[in-house]
Amino acid sequence: MKFAKQLETEAEDIPSEWRPYLIQYKALKKLIAKVAEEIESRGLSTSLLHEVLDEEPVTTVEEDDCIPKIRYYFTGEPPNVKPNIEFTYDSEEPKVQQVLSNLFKLDQKVENPKLEFRKSVNNKDFFALSTNGQDDQVITTPAIRNQRRNSTVTLVKGLLNLTLEERERLKEEASEPAEEEQVHKKLEEKKQLKSLVIELEQDDEFFKMLLEELSQAAMLQNVTTQKFKHDISDLETRMTKVASPNQKTDMYNWRQIFSLYMDAQIFQGRAETDRSFRTVERAKEQLEWFIKQLDQTHILDKLKTKESKFAFKQFMALNNELITIKHYQMLNQTAMRKILKKHDKRSGLTASQSFPEIVCTHHLFSPELAHILYSTITNKLTTIIPQPEDYACPVCMNVAWRPIRLSCQHVFCVRCLIKAQKNGMRSCPMCRHPTAVKNATALNLDEGLQNFLKMYFPQEIKDKKRDNEREQAIEDVQAMTGKKYTTEELMRMNQPSNGKCIIM
Repeated sequence: MKFAKQLETEAEDIPSEWRPYLIQYKALKKLIAKVAEEIESRGLSTSLLHEVLDEEPVTTVEEDDCIPKIRYYFTGEPPNVKPNIEFTYDSEEPKVQQVLSNLFKLDQKVENPKLEFRKSVNNKDFFALSTNGQDDQVITTPAIRNQRRNSTVTLVKGLLNLTLEERERLKEEASEPAEEEQVHKKLEEKKQLKSLVIELEQDDEFFKMLLEELSQAAMLQNVTTQKFKHDISDLETRMTKVASPNQKTDMYNWRQIFSLYMDAQIFQGRAETDRSFRTVERAKEQLEWFIKQLDQTHILDKLKTKESKFAFKQFMALNNELITIKHYQMLNQTAMRKILKKHDKRSGLTASQSFPEIVCTHHLFSPELAHILYSTITNKLTTIIPQPEDYACPVCMNVAWRPIRLSCQHVFCVRCLIKAQKNGMRSCPMCRHPTAVKNATALNLDEGLQNFLKMYFPQEIKDKKRDNEREQAIEDVQAMTGKKYTTEELMRMNQPSNGKCIIM
């Protein structure tokens, strides 16, 4: 499938109000034809330009020393940039003088000059390929077009050929190490350097349109980004109400939703071996996985309030919008890369190399934008409801009920700390602080954290208390009977009872 058709097809996934801000690939493609026609109709050869501009410089000789030389570049600042071809040559070189003499000879058979002289600045002569409005009429008929091509721009074509000849000569001389010093000596003797700059008017129109397209895309992206951040803040305010500890049931439902969401890794991997940004296709797949998990657990049916259900719809809308932003970025990036490649192929120029250097497109196409917005979602929304693993005791891996904060600032539940002290442990198992465990007392109880855990983890604390009581009861029985139970017996004793008393 050709890219223009592919772009139209994929644009259907973009909101209709965004589509006018996609790079207009077809319109730019038509301008490329005019660029190629302008170059060919004025006697230049696109194939010759390809050969000269794509040629690698001689590696043993400085690039600036390769005279005559040609370069394609831009002047000005965005959005007012102008494409130019510049020839640098030695005006005292006999071959160049012969070519130069042809520039200012008016061909009697042609009504207009081959190049239109614009100005001279610091040994640079500026010309334009097109002359005036009449010129376009002059070259419309095949006969006049052939006549113009027969009387080609001899200077430009001559310089192009001389550039290739000089590079071949330098390659041959540089291939012989004994003569390398002579090569540099010859190059140093060249002094009378001048430049001829040709301003490309049709190429100028192409890049004006492309820059306008990029400007419009950047404007939409900025507006969309600000709206996205505002919507996140709005949802954050809503979430603090619908998932507050006062709404205990929905708080636990949302905790499960966010746990599945983080496991889905929709926009970025979380594993040590994979922290890459997801492609659009992969992000869609992971979002579908997330929705499938929600359906299997029926968690959405358990949401109690209308506000919670509305908040979930808003949450999903933000994720879909972020995928759309990534897709929009990808389409524009691909369109620009493709159109510049086509421009170079048809015109013989090298815009795909030089244009991105003067136009900062990093903010338009960088995955950092999606990463920043995704981080905003995770930092603002998922942290509203704390997860139990973030407050777990590193020993028993349950919520650190009655949290004891050691002198090294690590937190353990009081039960695990007491057992560690009974076993003679002195240092912190996390950071190896030499006396952190030994010196811990009831004064190390973090009351602020304890109140926080009571508020956000009531069910986990209830389960922790029950486990502590059962474990304490087993220890008491062992102390009274002097019997040591096997691991299997302890596990059986730790299982919840069904309420019946069984006498053995």
